Amino acid sequence: MECPECHSYHIHKNGHRKSKQNYICVKCGRQFITEYQQRGYSDDVKCNCLKMYVNGMGFRAIERITGVSQDFDYGLG
Repeated sequence: MECPECHSYHIHKNGHRKSKQNYICVKCGRQFITEYQQRGYSDDVKCNCLKMYVNGMGFRAIERITGVSQDFDYGLG
């Protein structure tokens, strides 16, 4: 395993974050986990919601159809 920042192999375990093993690089001090998961909705879902809104559909109707919360920041700006 190597550090994603400096590509050093001098790595130590550094506790857990959300039930995943956390590591720290001795050389640069960067903390990281081995696998990251995508957060938020996919680009397809965002695009579909935007198309529905542009075509005159209300936020609540879009929420009912897609299951996307109306309080969600679509990340379009």
